[in-house]
Amino acid sequence: MLERIALDLTKDANQARRVQLAIQLAARHKAELIGICTDPPLPRYIYDEGGISQQILAKLQEQSTQEKIETKTHFLQQAALAGIQAQCRMPQSPIEEALAAHARSCDLLIMSQTDTAQANWAIPPSVVDSVITAAGRPVLVAPYIGDAHRPIGRKVLFCWDYGRRAARALADAAPLLREASELTVLTVDPQPDMLRALDIQPGDLAAYCAAHGYPAPRTVHTMSEGVGVGNAILNAATDYDCDMIVMGLYNRSRVREWILGGTSKTLLQSMTVPILFSH
Repeated sequence: MLERIALDLTKDANQARRVQLAIQLAARHKAELIGICTDPPLPRYIYDEGGISQQILAKLQEQSTQEKIETKTHFLQQAALAGIQAQCRMPQSPIEEALAAHARSCDLLIMSQTDTAQANWAIPPSVVDSVITAAGRPVLVAPYIGDAHRPIGRKVLFCWDYGRRAARALADAAPLLREASELTVLTVDPQPDMLRALDIQPGDLAAYCAAHGYPAPRTVHTMSEGVGVGNAILNAATDYDCDMIVMGLYNRSRVREWILGGTSKTLLQSMTVPILFSH
């Protein structure tokens, strides 16, 4: 079971969807919610004339503080109505730093996919990327489209490539996978010769799932040729009616692992169901 869930309460167009998702999960797991009210990034148009006056900056900071107080009040009221124990923190630090720091004392952090169409007040995609790689805890990213009230975690798609990050994701997602009713294990571009050389047996992953109380996995193989790995994953989620994806972060950067590989970028840009990223 999840015990403590951190929630990004930054005010943006997706805030209400995140709160709905967090309350749903907290109620199911009887978990405590820790809301984190951060300061949203300033709209880009403010800098169009080459700068910002101290007077304007002070006014914006005053407005932001008031909005954070209102967000805190509304969030705690929603949690109380749902019978959920909740706290709200109001850090005075950059979004990435604040969210990653609070995630480390929780089982899970909930954030949102960036909607680039509402770009002025949107949280930049780089913030989501940075938090996932820095938090040290799994991050559940909610899409900005789809049915916000649809239960998640009942039909899970797990992306399995036999690698370190996938193995970490399989363990990080344990509280959610134990509550799932269906588990589909997807391998994109399988490598049977490698598995034979390593003497990996077909039933090894199923044995692990059984030992940890996960549903018996349905194994699916697909190829990425012509569509790419990211789209192959999204297509499988649709084909098997999955309501959540679990995966290790695909990352090919050699410099502090801050630059996401193409698969993760595709998923963060085009996701239609929540994705639990582990890193």
